[in-house]
Amino acid sequence: MSKFNTISLDAADTLFYIKEGLGDSYNKILKKYSNNYDSKDISNSFKSFFNNREGLHFSGLTGHNLVVAEKKWWYDLVFDVFTEIGMIDDFDSYFEDLYEFFAKDAWEIFEDTLPFLEEAKKRGFKLIITSNFDSRIYNVCEHFGISKYIDCFTISSESGSSKPDPKFFFKSLSNANASLETTLHVGDNPKLDFLGAKDIGLACYLIDREKAHSPIEHRINSLNSIWDLI
Repeated sequence: MSKFNTISLDAADTLFYIKEGLGDSYNKILKKYSNNYDSKDISNSFKSFFNNREGLHFSGLTGHNLVVAEKKWWYDLVFDVFTEIGMIDDFDSYFEDLYEFFAKDAWEIFEDTLPFLEEAKKRGFKLIITSNFDSRIYNVCEHFGISKYIDCFTISSESGSSKPDPKFFFKSLSNANASLETTLHVGDNPKLDFLGAKDIGLACYLIDREKAHSPIEHRINSLNSIWDLI
């Protein structure tokens, strides 16, 4: 019998992914504005600004104020991207369309996600989301039928911290009334998920479907592989 009773899950690139890739998704919306950029240039610029930006987390904001802050965070990031690669006509309208696109239609669910969630519930596991995301996650998860399996959501924008900050992991555990010793975390990012969890003594598996990372202990290429390991 497993010592775990709770599974903590990252969201983006763990349960669902950007269907057409980031650069191509940005270009898809750009077609309406008669602009087109190299998708790799968009992706590279985005990654550079994203990785050097303060995390998507706010303290003490709820409701409308939180939504405004989230949107402003993304507006500034996307504005920086197009300032670097070339500003587009009517940027504000483009951003509105892009932001809405990433509230649902930009995403696709992994084939193993729902079977894994269903099996986890059959086995009696509590399932919690521990994700650096904004409040659009609720719409995405509802759209894909994920929400009904999740007992608790902890997202960075609502929490004042983000992975790999230990405070964020502990907040997720506290929100779910889960213990460190009986919780397993699963995520796709070696630094944010695997090392972040490991640093606080939280058991973790790195989901690496494309085998993109160097082999490490506790690496899996399918969510359902977990059942052979715990």
